[in-house]
Amino acid sequence: MHSIPSRYPEQVNRTACRRLVTLASIGLALAVTGISLAGPAGADTPASWEREDIDVLHALLVLGGIPLALCVLIALAVYVPAMVRGERIAPGATSPENEWLGGPRRSAGELAGPDTDHSDAGGAGGRW
Repeated sequence: MHSIPSRYPEQVNRTACRRLVTLASIGLALAVTGISLAGPAGADTPASWEREDIDVLHALLVLGGIPLALCVLIALAVYVPAMVRGERIAPGATSPENEWLGGPRRSAGELAGPDTDHSDAGGAGGRW
């Protein structure tokens, strides 16, 4: 086994610090360059663009009516199936009882459980 020199962790920390400082300085240089080059554009608005007056009612219908209609449709999609099944949807409604799906049915046709660890009676099993 080779022994690790006692100065090894310090060298790793120095190397990591040097790399971090180098990356930070490169990032800072790129950020300053990007900010200095991202000045305002020198072009004016094209003459072919025309400004149309927007009707306030139309804007309210588009910006408010469509999201409201989507909210109503989503709420209906959530609540209508529960109401059709007859479930209570009130905030204080009791939750249905827990059900054990596939649990014992207490019927005559039910398979007996295993008696011992080596018994083959019972449901599904697996061996590795």
